[in-house]
Amino acid sequence: MTGEICALICACCWAVSSTLTKSVAGRIPPDTLNLLRCLAASAFFWAVIPFSPGTKGIGEIPLLPLLYLVSSALIGIVLGDSLYFRGLKRIDVTLAFPLTQAAMPLATLGIAVLFLGEAVTWVLLLGTLLVLGGISLLISPESGTRRLLQARLSGSREAGVFLMLISSVLWAVSICFVKVGIQEVNILVANGIRLPIACLLLFLFLFLPGPRAAHRLPAYRDLSLGAISGVLGFGIGGIFFLLAIQYAGAAKAAVLTSSAPLLGLPLSVVYLKEKVTRKRVFGTVLVVLGILFLVR
Repeated sequence: MTGEICALICACCWAVSSTLTKSVAGRIPPDTLNLLRCLAASAFFWAVIPFSPGTKGIGEIPLLPLLYLVSSALIGIVLGDSLYFRGLKRIDVTLAFPLTQAAMPLATLGIAVLFLGEAVTWVLLLGTLLVLGGISLLISPESGTRRLLQARLSGSREAGVFLMLISSVLWAVSICFVKVGIQEVNILVANGIRLPIACLLLFLFLFLPGPRAAHRLPAYRDLSLGAISGVLGFGIGGIFFLLAIQYAGAAKAAVLTSSAPLLGLPLSVVYLKEKVTRKRVFGTVLVVLGILFLVR
């Protein structure tokens, strides 16, 4: 039960983080926002690590777990997130988010079963289907929005969908790499290693050649909200996510944390003024039922 509780706490952190990120996403370039969030989370971890567990064991981390942790940062945060943001330039978030929220847990489940030896039970499968079905209802566009989306995105939609699916697979691989890496490494230290490496690579990405839109210097309030979203998402949420992987397994952790849109629904209604529809209510019921199966 410890792992399941950690996964739900992580989902709560990600729900708040996602709401804050949405509120500033139009005013800060995506790559810059991703780097800002990683920098804030890195500062959070390195403010904590000297006190608990301490820095003495960092130089004694075995090489193989270290390689898995570094690879997870490269594959998940740098490549996965970067492809996701580039896919968003081709399709709308109302299509991208359902795709990734469904594809990532399923890909994680498959990789965890095939390569990590995690067991598949009918309870896990049923809970997964209920959660993903409910999430698809919670975050899918309304019919009018869907028709507008299809008309507007017909030209580059296939490329955007492909990038979403590739990013989901990369996130799934990253999650499974993390599970292997944290078996011999303290969780705080693991994130303290992964995130600064991701920051360095994301910083280098900003200098890659290519067209870039002109942006004004973000306001202090937007920068602050972006940093807070990073501390909640990559920082506090990251701790509970690794605990969930450690205690509940990669597959179950990925499915339970995908319930973040459900937990973020009240925040979206209050903070972002989004509407509650019957479809969202039904999706909420499905997700809750799925969670009940998964935490049995």
